[in-house]
Amino acid sequence: MLNVIIPLAGSSDIFLTSGFQYPKPIIELLGTTMIEQVVKNPMRISVENKFIFIIKEEDALKYHLDNTLKLICPNAIVLVLKNETKGALCSLLMTIDIVAPNDELLILNGDQIIDVDFDLLIKKWINDYASVGIVTFPSVHPRWSYALIENGLVVQTAEKNPISNNAIAGYYYFKNAKDFFNYAYISIKNDEQILDAYYISPVINQYILDNHIVKDYLITSDKYHSFYSPQMLNEFERKYKTNESI
Repeated sequence: MLNVIIPLAGSSDIFLTSGFQYPKPIIELLGTTMIEQVVKNPMRISVENKFIFIIKEEDALKYHLDNTLKLICPNAIVLVLKNETKGALCSLLMTIDIVAPNDELLILNGDQIIDVDFDLLIKKWINDYASVGIVTFPSVHPRWSYALIENGLVVQTAEKNPISNNAIAGYYYFKNAKDFFNYAYISIKNDEQILDAYYISPVINQYILDNHIVKDYLITSDKYHSFYSPQMLNEFERKYKTNESI
């Protein structure tokens, strides 16, 4: 079974301090909440799949984010974290009792849209015998994670360090949940943290060290839409409303 996991427990401070009244997942974007745009994008996989959302208890109590997510994906599991974790990777480890060891994982950012047919892309990873699949786009900005590609294979990843011009979009496919959790624990044991937090991209290096096949799929920048900041969100809406290419 494919488990679609979307961590939403990150900070919304950059939006709240910019005048927005709600945390990022429920900020309105083109007339609906951001998380609806992310989940229901036509290029994405069906909401009938098994979705797991990870949220903060504060957002459940104050903004009822858990109820909102259940309305968007009625069969979703909403995991509410009582305490802050040290990054997305630590939050993901909290799902270990929810996911079956042999299940597939698709981990997505909750603040982006990628214009790619996810179902076809996952089939491609399966046909390529890939243990890990990622989507990349051209960039050199150190806000992103990066993948070094050689002969069609990912040979190294780095968080917030442009070791190539292949930035990693927030799309991570893992063929086997048991392997992912195992390598995630190794990454934390090795203290592979950046800016006092643990990220997903360093886990991929553990796969590479064990000779797993890791593949990327390169898209053009105009097919990647990030809502990383209020400025990016406003730019997306402006392009959409003026009928510019997005």
